[in-house]
Amino acid sequence: MKILSLTCFLLFVCLTAITDARISSSTKQLDRHITAKIKEAKIQPSGKSNDTEFLRRIHLDLTGKIPTLEEIEAFEKAGRGKRQKKINQLLNSDLYYDHWGRIWVKWLINRNGGNQQVRTGLEKWVRDSLRVNKPYNQFVTELLTATGDTRDNPAGNYIQRYNLSPTNLTSHSSRLFLGLPMQCAECHDHKTEPWYQEDYYSMASFFTNVRSKAVYEKNDRGQDQLVSWVLRDENKGSIRMPDSNQEIFPRFLDGNIYRGVAQKKREALSKWVTDRKNPYFSPAIVNRIWSQFMGRGFVEPLDAFGEEHPSTHPELLDWLAEDFARYGYNLQHLMKTILNSDAYQRTSAKNSKNEDDKYYYSHAYIKPLSAEQFFYSMLEATGFERLQKRRDKNQLESMKRNYLRRFIYLLDNGEMEEIEAFNGTVPQALMMINGPLVNDSGDHRQRGSLINYILKNYRTTKDRMERIYLTVLSRKPTSKEMTHFERYMKRSLYNDKKLAYEDLYWVLLNSAEFALNH
Repeated sequence: MKILSLTCFLLFVCLTAITDARISSSTKQLDRHITAKIKEAKIQPSGKSNDTEFLRRIHLDLTGKIPTLEEIEAFEKAGRGKRQKKINQLLNSDLYYDHWGRIWVKWLINRNGGNQQVRTGLEKWVRDSLRVNKPYNQFVTELLTATGDTRDNPAGNYIQRYNLSPTNLTSHSSRLFLGLPMQCAECHDHKTEPWYQEDYYSMASFFTNVRSKAVYEKNDRGQDQLVSWVLRDENKGSIRMPDSNQEIFPRFLDGNIYRGVAQKKREALSKWVTDRKNPYFSPAIVNRIWSQFMGRGFVEPLDAFGEEHPSTHPELLDWLAEDFARYGYNLQHLMKTILNSDAYQRTSAKNSKNEDDKYYYSHAYIKPLSAEQFFYSMLEATGFERLQKRRDKNQLESMKRNYLRRFIYLLDNGEMEEIEAFNGTVPQALMMINGPLVNDSGDHRQRGSLINYILKNYRTTKDRMERIYLTVLSRKPTSKEMTHFERYMKRSLYNDKKLAYEDLYWVLLNSAEFALNH
């Protein structure tokens, strides 16, 4: 048994070493491309980010929230290779599955798309897929071809969310999985790209045979309650051009006509979409993941591949797409390749030679936090769970969901489907100033609050300031900030000088630095 355990351990170590070597090779190639472009543009790149800058950035990008104090202190003490180890650790954490599960569900069905059954089912399927690092081509195939009860096959919730509409599915799947702005061709030929209205309806024809049946069960009150849908493909199903009423038959965007049986149309489409020879499939997801980490895509907008919006780094995009396919459409391989690069790990501080750079990645681009990133970071910074420690886990998660719904509602500017970044609207600002979530955590008299805890456990101004800064901004204060605060304490009219710490905490939590990923 000991020999078997040792053999398994050695095998794991060897496989990890091989994987890390592949990542290193891919990352070096990525940096060679970026460096060549920077030199060509005669730009001086910024230096490497410091450890606290990197740690905050990687936590926000992979887990959707700022690091804890314990994580900051552990990373500070960690030894050689700690950045690569941190990336590997976070990519195998529940926080990563949850955060990137939310990202994918937003990409797939939008923030408010679908009812509760659709969202819950799809969220679980995405998290489970991320947990096993499901190959991306398989991930997309399962979404496009799902059949059966959505309780047994939750991937079917993607098709169901768009009400089985061939046109809705064509518009969305072409944008997300191929990066193509096909939705413009629903009503007319595309004005700037070589996509015609007939192309659009030829692709929509692949979705015309799918049907679903609602499944109801009695709830506790004896009422019928919708619990799922059963999806199936039928022999019948067609689509016609809006103006000519001409029936359109399935044809791939490369011009090849589908001549198989009607019930296999979605399967055939998914094979074409995910085929390694498809020039759009791998580049589209590489561009999207790159944008998520780096602040902008090679192609912008992300769903506008074509002559009107050429790639800023065509050779690198092609190389990354090929590397992604070569390693089995491995999303974690792609992410590690980007996250371990010099390009990703540069500081966001600019120099006189690159302050105008918007395309060459000579410095890290500052990104506004998404609404979810801001919310979960705020929970971390306020010590929300410590304040609610008497509640059980289910109550706590329910409270978080309710707070998040209210937070998103306050951010609503009439265009909820388009909200991606936290923009600091007036209702949100009022909640930050007057809301119990902030006021309770910043009240030094409130037992269990963050400020109460810090003032009880740390005695010097320096130590107290460091704890507050590390908790909120994930860094220690500068000497200049220390001097300013000490001067503020002395000059304040407070009889109770502890109130100055509440002010400091409130200012940091409402600062632009907290609301940005830099």
